[in-house]
Amino acid sequence: MTGFPEYSRFFVFGMARSGIAVSRLLARDGKQVAVSDDDAAALERFRVDAAPGIEIVARADAEKAAARSQCVVVSPGVPLDHPVLVRAERAGVPVIGEIEAAYRYTRARIVGVTGTNGKSTTVGVIGDILQSGGVDAVVAGNVGTPLADVLRERDPGTLVLELSSFQLDTIDRFRVDVAVLLNVTPDHLDRYHHSFDEYAASKGRILNRADDRTTYVYNAEDEAAVALAQSHRGPSVAFSSQRTLETGVYFENDAIVRAWNGRKDAVIRRSEFTPVGVHNLENALASIAAVIPFDVPLDAIRSALRAYRPLPHRMELVRVVDGVAYINDSKATNVDATAKSLASIDGPVIVILGGRDKEGDFRALLPHLKSARRAVLIGEAKDVIARALKGRVDVAQASDMKDAVRAARAAAQPGDTVLLAPACASFDMFKNYQERGEVFRASVNAL
Repeated sequence: MTGFPEYSRFFVFGMARSGIAVSRLLARDGKQVAVSDDDAAALERFRVDAAPGIEIVARADAEKAAARSQCVVVSPGVPLDHPVLVRAERAGVPVIGEIEAAYRYTRARIVGVTGTNGKSTTVGVIGDILQSGGVDAVVAGNVGTPLADVLRERDPGTLVLELSSFQLDTIDRFRVDVAVLLNVTPDHLDRYHHSFDEYAASKGRILNRADDRTTYVYNAEDEAAVALAQSHRGPSVAFSSQRTLETGVYFENDAIVRAWNGRKDAVIRRSEFTPVGVHNLENALASIAAVIPFDVPLDAIRSALRAYRPLPHRMELVRVVDGVAYINDSKATNVDATAKSLASIDGPVIVILGGRDKEGDFRALLPHLKSARRAVLIGEAKDVIARALKGRVDVAQASDMKDAVRAARAAAQPGDTVLLAPACASFDMFKNYQERGEVFRASVNAL
């Protein structure tokens, strides 16, 4: 790709990681770059080590600066109805995201992974498999490393990108060679006008500009993912944890099986892939399906899967205290993720729930709480969750994470599991889910 020959003046709004990365990439390409943020402290932090030639604009002047630019690049966390973006669009200035901007600077083959849950694990496994098979692959995107940061260093042969719905909302020319859709369950509905269909359509943009060369990897048990497969004109590879497939990747007799090009190969036993839970099994199935177009040898796939270890804050065993296991799944930020976490626990559980409500239906947790001794509730959503669980689960409320861990310990017996799986966003009490998990870990280690 050749960058942006049509534009010379850019305005970047939102100076978190992706905004910082893309402003530096554009400046390195000789573009005039101005930046701003609603948070004056974020702008000041950036000022300390801003790249030469980048203009820092006070929030009060941001709308005028955006309207004067030729292109606005917005961070994914900024709502698309923000006044700065509305002013730019009224002035006829295109608004794109960091993924779209960085895409103009790469010639790499791209594997894009989206879905409500499991994205980070799946891109990590795909990256490990490709690297094990000798492919020059780099993992980036929503997983933590902005694509623009990767491309300031080099343009690898293959990019494996975690793509959130927010990032997909601001693409235009961006397209992937392998599109992976893991699942679509209610999440972020506050951003999508309380419409699941609108949210699902956002996830469906993983097939933006897809053609008959685009491989689509999808969950055969997910209604939204299957619907996209029916209209996709290129090759499709299904995966399923619930049934055998004539073609695709599935789970049978405690083994992961790949059926492709007339062959049926047992890849590994389930126990050889250490992350627990059906959701992690599905992540492994999707990863094996995603590398089919790369012809990675089976031995390399097996080696990568056996060596993989879970990412922090994803079903992470923190400690066993007095016979009670404490598991950190702070990344379970919506109801579906928490339901899958609960389903993976054998025996009685004490679950810590709560945070900022994302308009999830907490009643959907009830079938998975039959063996729960107690639900300990924290954060803004604790009253909403308490009403959903009323009369079905013993409930306690806590003032903070340390208090929640103490309440969970008081209810636990040897052989139980204390599970942090909040089913909510973290932003009412913490900077992000990582900080929430770290505070949980510290609270457990202080017992």
